Amino acid sequence: MVETAPVATMPSAGQRHGPDRRKSGGSVLNRYTLFGGRRRGARRADERVGYIADTHGWGLFLVVTVVATLNILDAFFTMIFLSHGGQEINPFVDMVLRWGGVWLFILVKSVGIGACIIFLTLTKNFLVSRVGLALVLIGYSALLGWHFHLLGTLPSVRLGSGTL
Repeated sequence: MVETAPVATMPSAGQRHGPDRRKSGGSVLNRYTLFGGRRRGARRADERVGYIADTHGWGLFLVVTVVATLNILDAFFTMIFLSHGGQEINPFVDMVLRWGGVWLFILVKSVGIGACIIFLTLTKNFLVSRVGLALVLIGYSALLGWHFHLLGTLPSVRLGSGTL
């Protein structure tokens, strides 16, 4: 008599343990977050909303770069206006400037917007995150416009060898 090896069978839907991994959008933080992966989007129509992708497109890179640049310009113009007698209207930023000076202000501002940008980038496929990133971009653009308006009211600002 010849013995046969047991046949491996797939568990039926009722025998599976744990949640169906295909129904979750994935984790925001996984092994591909920093080093990249292959997923550019969801594979099925029911996964499209709130899906976490491993890779991000050039459009998102451009928006994030513009927001970071606008943040740097905001800090630069804030320092110019404060040196000409202006006042900071944000009470938290005013406290940071009084307590720690310019370098702490730049550090807090950079870390704060950096954390927001990282979070919004990682969760870019959620509607709330897309709206948030758009609002940050619009807000910083409007703020830069306000800075240019205020810059026109100063008698003259010397930057290096030139004058504005």
